[in-house]
Amino acid sequence: MPATLMHAPLTCSLAARFAAAEGKVPLEIAYLNLQTKKFEEGGSLYDFNPLGQVSVLRLESGEIITETSTTLLWIQAQSSEPAFRREPNDPDYYQLLRWIVFCATELHKQIFRVVFYPEATDDVKDRFRELAPQRFALLDSHLSDRPYLLGDRFSAADAYLAWFFVLAKNAGLDSSQYRNLQAYRSHLLERPLIQELIVSDRQKDAGMTR
Repeated sequence: MPATLMHAPLTCSLAARFAAAEGKVPLEIAYLNLQTKKFEEGGSLYDFNPLGQVSVLRLESGEIITETSTTLLWIQAQSSEPAFRREPNDPDYYQLLRWIVFCATELHKQIFRVVFYPEATDDVKDRFRELAPQRFALLDSHLSDRPYLLGDRFSAADAYLAWFFVLAKNAGLDSSQYRNLQAYRSHLLERPLIQELIVSDRQKDAGMTR
């Protein structure tokens, strides 16, 4: 039986779905409403993560893995696709860690976390949006001579960054002036498996009871 991903549409657990699709790693999906923390099939996210946050994976053994970074690393380790999986003895593995952690700390938690926080004032949100250009410039420079973060192959780190771009416009973040980053963004979001999951998640989100 595959591991179960506890998934709220369009949230960071979508990055795990991107990675699983690209790495051909089967997952069961347990949909939930992140506002209520309730699963469609009953039960509460708090039963699995006391913080009430995704990403959460329940392994076949019953073990629970939390944090998007960790779920991405677990998924890529399960992949049998040599073009996707990076082994710990591969020098690229540490670049994989580097960019997953970058997405988690510099983009997800540092910018998105505040910008989407309803209690944050507009002034506070704008100050955190001002962090984006420096990070976009770093990514733009890095992507000047490679199609993906680790070179010529899509990785779990790219899955995380793809999710960031799904919601970047909603957060008022514009990367269009960064030519390399914009080309990378377009290329990521046009990948058939990613495009399919974005459409599916938007439909699911629209149909969920609030």
